[in-house]
Amino acid sequence: MDILCPVCHSKLSRTQNVYSCQNRHSFDIAKEGYLNLNMRNSQKTGDNPDMIRARKRFLEKGYYSFLREEVNDLLDEKESLVDLACGEGYYTSYFKCQDKIGIDLSKSAMKIASKADKSTRYLLSSIFRLPLEDKSADKVITIFAPIAKQEIFRILKDDGSFILVKPDVRHLFELKAAVYEKPYLNEVENIEIEGLKLVNEIAISQKEKVAKEDLMDLFMMTPYYNTTSQNDKDKLKEIEELEISFCFLIDIYQKAA
Repeated sequence: MDILCPVCHSKLSRTQNVYSCQNRHSFDIAKEGYLNLNMRNSQKTGDNPDMIRARKRFLEKGYYSFLREEVNDLLDEKESLVDLACGEGYYTSYFKCQDKIGIDLSKSAMKIASKADKSTRYLLSSIFRLPLEDKSADKVITIFAPIAKQEIFRILKDDGSFILVKPDVRHLFELKAAVYEKPYLNEVENIEIEGLKLVNEIAISQKEKVAKEDLMDLFMMTPYYNTTSQNDKDKLKEIEELEISFCFLIDIYQKAA
């Protein structure tokens, strides 16, 4: 897969530690190994460093390894893969495709991902303005992140597929029951993407005992962490261990002919 210049959209070529295009726009590779193509260059984009560190600590404990293996089984090592909102590369680094690109808007996450994983090209860029050619990817993946519908359709090959991972209804229910007086089930949205057809949905789940030191890291990974009172968050400090349901849906979309 070729990487495009975010300024003029012509092909970028690498010479040592610099990518440049025919119009002499150039972009340096960071010392960690990622390529910064974020034209807005804001320090307030992507997940914050505390959330990234919490997610990294939690994922490295292996609680979600069964999900990573399930998705990897859907891939072919000969295919090209783009992982959108890839974070610190926990999933991306494990995927067996030989031609992989991971894209995220968090510089902190890109530093971690590119330093640890040399099998993937990591790009600091918005997933809604991808620096990639039309019809260049065999597979695109989004795991627990916003869905860049138009860009996904644009970069997928005519026979390409999109893999979306999202929480199922009972995902983390026990965690919410420990924090909230009235825990609630997740709402699962049927997502339609113009030009793509949903061809399969795989439901996987597993219960795991989560240790005390991992509970807050897990809670920081959720979208409701920032809207929860400190008193409710502190309830997790009183729990020594909690058995939690990890429930995921893996939706597979095929590009329509």
